[in-house]
Amino acid sequence: MNLVALTGAGISKASGIPTFNEMGNLREKLSRSFFQNNPEEFYKILIEMKEKIERAEPNPAHIALAKYNVPIVTMNIDGLHKRAGSKNIIEIHGNLEYVECPNCNELYDFDVVKGTIYCKKCRGLLQPNVVLYGDIIPLYFNAIDLIGSADELLVVGTSFYTSTAIDLVNRAKFAGIKVTMINENAEENVPKYLKKLIK
Repeated sequence: MNLVALTGAGISKASGIPTFNEMGNLREKLSRSFFQNNPEEFYKILIEMKEKIERAEPNPAHIALAKYNVPIVTMNIDGLHKRAGSKNIIEIHGNLEYVECPNCNELYDFDVVKGTIYCKKCRGLLQPNVVLYGDIIPLYFNAIDLIGSADELLVVGTSFYTSTAIDLVNRAKFAGIKVTMINENAEENVPKYLKKLIK
């Protein structure tokens, strides 16, 4: 049985990370145009997000997916799947581990932006390793390939506000892959479901 999980913000809710819908107008501020016009404010928002994420711990849903070695496509940038021990993860929206200078390709630990949002070498504006609204998704086809290899797609904590989630789930359905959804109480229902499924 080849199971792949597609996870969204709802899986991390029990870890204390609010979903976008609970954060008011954050969605507009995580756009490419907002970043280009207001880089200082944009990075303030990201630094706050990172601090919330660092206080969070993987919950039983993350831990169960890791325990059963379920490959994961996640729309989250919180890194909780990695911290839970999952190995095969495609983070299609990136993560808050590093920032990059587009001019000289220098990589910096994300925390550098607490001091300056400009490259120390060439003064270029540092780019977050996060896919923003208005960007293409570099790992999209990797995600499609991984989901296409599944007999079953377990969709956890996605609100279907994002066209990405809708598209990936529809592709799975069209390919004849069984789609199972767990959107409520993922921290209880995911471990329960996996235990029953994977004897």
